[in-house]
Amino acid sequence: MSRPSARVAIVTRTKNRPRLLRRAIEDILQQTFGDWTLVVVNDGGDSADVDAVLADFQERLAGRLLVLHHAESLGMEAASNRGIAAADSEYIAVHDDDDEWAPEFLATTVAHLDSHPDDGGVTVETEIVFEKLTDTGREVEERVIFEPQLHAITLVDQLHYNRFVPISFLFRRSVYDELGGFDESLAVVGDWEFHLRFLVRHHIGYVKGRPLAFWNQRRGATDADANSVIAGDLDHHVYSLKVRDRLVREHAAAYGLGPLVYQRELMAAEVGRFHARIDELQRGQEVLLEEVRALRAALDEERQARGAWSQLPGKAFQQARSALRR
Repeated sequence: MSRPSARVAIVTRTKNRPRLLRRAIEDILQQTFGDWTLVVVNDGGDSADVDAVLADFQERLAGRLLVLHHAESLGMEAASNRGIAAADSEYIAVHDDDDEWAPEFLATTVAHLDSHPDDGGVTVETEIVFEKLTDTGREVEERVIFEPQLHAITLVDQLHYNRFVPISFLFRRSVYDELGGFDESLAVVGDWEFHLRFLVRHHIGYVKGRPLAFWNQRRGATDADANSVIAGDLDHHVYSLKVRDRLVREHAAAYGLGPLVYQRELMAAEVGRFHARIDELQRGQEVLLEEVRALRAALDEERQARGAWSQLPGKAFQQARSALRR
């Protein structure tokens, strides 16, 4: 069987979330850019549920849909790699089953990469949508711009934490092949690790102005509808440390421990100076607060004295003022 081919391969990872998968496909079909193929990767979920959803889109997706069923879950990054390998394309996007795009997402990002050949990928302004699923659809609890201060994608920023998420990213297959794909040993944070390797070698463009990607999250959800970034918070911490430790060890193997030890001691000294300055400011604040309290007490005494004077008879008040002036 030949692989489907288009300018953009869209990979949708899903597992036991048929209602969200249905919403994701409807969302993809709303794109104003039409040269795409869709690979749905059912990563260990009920295949009958997935097939039932896709059957309703058979006519609208004719000729540009491929479904992969994994009998057992291989993990998010393996699902991405299998989906990407199943189709031919110039560009790649990962559209998970619970996220959404604005209708112009693909048109905008494809146009950017076409006109910026030195960019290996492009990401867009993203809105976090906190939602609650209901029997009839969903209730939107809150909308928040993700990284509102972001104006460019840099490796320096990305070292701290992931500044953009899969739903907001379109990238070149040639770069994906060069990097060797996603790291399947990572249960989570695989996108962040991939983005780090990506930025070491290639620039990533950024389209700001209005949200074109929507990262949907469901607070408190613990079943299949939960987000990994919320339900798997501990896993994110553990695997983030795993990635950081591996990168430090690779650096040490290549350049020795000397630079790392020096940087660690330099950082410790800077942190010490920072805390000393905070302590100094806190002491100054305490002195200032004492002065403010003393001034307030003096003002209160003056108000009380004025109140007592105002109670004197008029003639006695005038006599007292004259006596004070002598």
